[in-house]
Amino acid sequence: MFPLDETVERIPFSARMELSKKLSLDPTELIDWMNGEGLLELDWDFPHDGDLFAAGLDSTAVMQLVVAVEDEYGVELTPEELTRENLATPAKLAALISAQAF
Repeated sequence: MFPLDETVERIPFSARMELSKKLSLDPTELIDWMNGEGLLELDWDFPHDGDLFAAGLDSTAVMQLVVAVEDEYGVELTPEELTRENLATPAKLAALISAQAF
């Protein structure tokens, strides 16, 4: 592609920035989002590898989390992906969401 090739649709810079944000969800952003949604009450310095189940994630909270994640991030999590391992920490959950985003 040539820089001035007008036959190729250009993606505005702001859209590229938004795209790159969606591709890599930061665990800290995920923690803040979960707190804001009232899904869990995590300390502001909750570690990226902290145990979400020990912090109060139970089966009811998992279902609320799945619905909220699908609404917020536009992903569809399959039952096979909803394992304790994938939901164990903010880092693992962020990686799962990021992998599904595109």
